[in-house]
Amino acid sequence: MLKTIKNVKVILVSPRDSRNVGAVCRAMKNMGLMSLRIVMKNLIDPKTAEILAVHAADILDNAEVFSDPAGAVKGASLVAGITRRRGKRRKYFSYSAEQAAEKIASLKEGWTALMFGNEASGLTEEELSLCNIAVRIPSSAVFPSLNLSHAVQIVTYEIFKAFNKGYNSYFKPVSGERLADLTGVIKKSLKQIGFFKITGEEDMGIFFRDILARAEISAGEANRIEKVFKKIGGILTGKGID
Repeated sequence: MLKTIKNVKVILVSPRDSRNVGAVCRAMKNMGLMSLRIVMKNLIDPKTAEILAVHAADILDNAEVFSDPAGAVKGASLVAGITRRRGKRRKYFSYSAEQAAEKIASLKEGWTALMFGNEASGLTEEELSLCNIAVRIPSSAVFPSLNLSHAVQIVTYEIFKAFNKGYNSYFKPVSGERLADLTGVIKKSLKQIGFFKITGEEDMGIFFRDILARAEISAGEANRIEKVFKKIGGILTGKGID
């Protein structure tokens, strides 16, 4: 069961564009984060924001509004400032989004604030001074500035992965025992058509076993490969193999 992440709050400091706020809500909900705080200097248009939020309008409706960043992060166990700039009073080093996510997921108590700055200027030095760590998303020097919602999506994706470690939504590779069974079928099939008059049976078995192990095939793929070789084994007899 995938986790909804309740102890991480996204904080937008002085967002300028209502559409960006809506897109942030959607990015958050995609990754299981439900708590948004907005530090407002200028009011946003909720109707415009809701258009981009789509099915994440509940996050927008429940967003908490603050007058200053200090109030928005008050009580947080960890405050992570997302910034691409380096310089005086801008922290000694920056975490990658993946490193920050691992740190956040490891915290046993309290809650974490993810602070994102204004679309045009990012976090100021004063705002960054409220943060315990800085997080930097590498980007091309040709165009290094990320859209606000894109930055939120990248950071929250890494947090989602860190909180849901070991989850694979596509398939689980087959076990070593299943690979051994499949390799046995392949060897029997090749033996039945006389293949091992050309090459050694054990060497060929190891060859196929190692290739299939490296490929990390799924159960469905293993079954399909097995059927193919069973049919190959029946080319001469018309009966297949046991």
